[in-house]
Amino acid sequence: MRSNRAAALRVVLLALLAAAAVLAVLKAGEIAEGRVGERLASDTRHRAEIYAQSLEGAIERFGYLPDAAALDVNVQRLLASPDDAAQVARVNAYLETLNHAAGGTVLYLLKSDGRTIAASNWNTPETYVGADFSYRPYFTEAMAGHAGRFFAVGTLTGVPGYFISAPVMRDGRIAGVMATKVNLDPLEAVWHEAADKVLVADEHGIVFLASDPRFKFRSLKTIDAATAAEIARTRQYGHKSYPLLRLGQMQESGGITLVAGSDIEPGGLVLRDEKDLPTYGWRLLLFADAAPVQLAGRSARIGVTLTLAILGLIGLYWRQHLKRARESLAAQAALAAAHRELEGKVAARTGDLSAANTRLAAEIEERRRAENDLRAAQDELVQAAKMATLGQMAAGVTHELNQPLTALRALADNAAKLLDHGREAEAKANLGRIAALVDRLGKITGQLRAFARKSSSEKGPVDVASVLAESLAILGPRIRAAGVTVSSRLDPDATMAEFEPIRLSQVLVNLVGNALDAVKGRAGAFVRVATRREGGRIVLTVEDNGPGLPPEMLERIFDPFFTTKPAGEGLGLGLPISLAIAREFGATLTARGRADGGVAFDLAMDAADADRRGEEPLRHVS
Repeated sequence: MRSNRAAALRVVLLALLAAAAVLAVLKAGEIAEGRVGERLASDTRHRAEIYAQSLEGAIERFGYLPDAAALDVNVQRLLASPDDAAQVARVNAYLETLNHAAGGTVLYLLKSDGRTIAASNWNTPETYVGADFSYRPYFTEAMAGHAGRFFAVGTLTGVPGYFISAPVMRDGRIAGVMATKVNLDPLEAVWHEAADKVLVADEHGIVFLASDPRFKFRSLKTIDAATAAEIARTRQYGHKSYPLLRLGQMQESGGITLVAGSDIEPGGLVLRDEKDLPTYGWRLLLFADAAPVQLAGRSARIGVTLTLAILGLIGLYWRQHLKRARESLAAQAALAAAHRELEGKVAARTGDLSAANTRLAAEIEERRRAENDLRAAQDELVQAAKMATLGQMAAGVTHELNQPLTALRALADNAAKLLDHGREAEAKANLGRIAALVDRLGKITGQLRAFARKSSSEKGPVDVASVLAESLAILGPRIRAAGVTVSSRLDPDATMAEFEPIRLSQVLVNLVGNALDAVKGRAGAFVRVATRREGGRIVLTVEDNGPGLPPEMLERIFDPFFTTKPAGEGLGLGLPISLAIAREFGATLTARGRADGGVAFDLAMDAADADRRGEEPLRHVS
């Protein structure tokens, strides 16, 4: 009876151990999938932001072109005399030259009835001259006095593009419309080379841009009769129907949401991320391969299974050893034979265990190589994101330079015409504007060149006011775009500090940039920069009147990768890098909450010694 109870107890114990082992294997796979999935989801959100920025950059680099072309005197004269052949020829040549310089697709002028009277492609088989575009929304919006924006397939060429228009004013009234077409095919070609699947859908849910041509002009939802009639009226896409594109079913895996059964990847799982483009009323969808998540879970489950098997073998071996030891004490007479038998079994099992250990070591090494390959692939993704961000900065600088350059061309042409007509005073005024624009170009390139120059760790007297002015100039486009007041109040006794100018500029750009992000969209927003003297230290304070942060977040604000910004808008590295720079130069950087809301950062630096203030301060070198 007692032996039966012991046997039953052993069966229950083995069942519990088996259940615990199964749970450990499943939990290990879930944890591995969750960790890899979180990193993959973060990378996907960041790449979606980069794709959105590349699309906006490809469009907005031409946003100025219709407004600039509409300022030309000959354009306005042609709208007054549209049948003047000589004037038409002059405007055609002007539009052709301007469009070529800007790198656009086509630039054209429409009368108030929607008929094209001049175009940059006037001498090509696909010329827009004579075509009637009165049915296009971008024409009606411009005639109503607004900037027109519209994506459509060209009715003459069949080539899709984004149309931008602006009204042409003459004698205080709208006399016509200047429009340009932006070809987005090169951007789609770049997307096609990437591993991701990228879709852009309009406000009706119709996909009009895609990294895979199979998904273009398919709909994310059912198109009702009214919407179909509106699309047909504007001749937007030239299609009669828009097949439904299945986005698949959501399922949880490792704590993240994956998509299965979609037309994007019918036989597999993908990770999906969305990015709204409110400027255009569009939605960008990004689908990334979820295979690394499944691979991580499978590898973890195999590893834990092998580990438990090894432990089981060790436990079995130990149990057998104890059993044989007890038997040897009970039967001294058969000790020699039992000992030989035991040694044989131990040798055999030791050989099996060694072989199993060898296989386990090989599999562990294989998993280690797989993890290293995965880590290297992730590093390459981060590097690719950095390179795409640098490309967006280059596109922004090109946009900043193109506006003055185009204005320079227009002003130069106007000055020549004014001189031909003997209007020297007006020509001289144009030349003055040209000189101002040239100064502006020099200032833009000089600031960027100075900020991009490699810095050193040399510590010396630095003019804080000069570095602050350079930093605010670099942030000028962001400050103007945010519409925020940035003021400074510098103590005359706290202007020279022991630091390095480029490193100090980097810290200021990070702090003021964070403050601009904090007050974005708030009424009465401001950012203030001030200095004060505290003994042998100069304290530079950057504060804002944003929503502020609770104490528990302020304690973590300098932790790497900690950020309060929405997903895809920041990596959480700006403040940790600024803190490291401050410590490198013997300074301190702290954060505190303001009593009336917002956050203040205090950078305390060593003041320049009195005997060193006469030295030439370290400055940016342009």
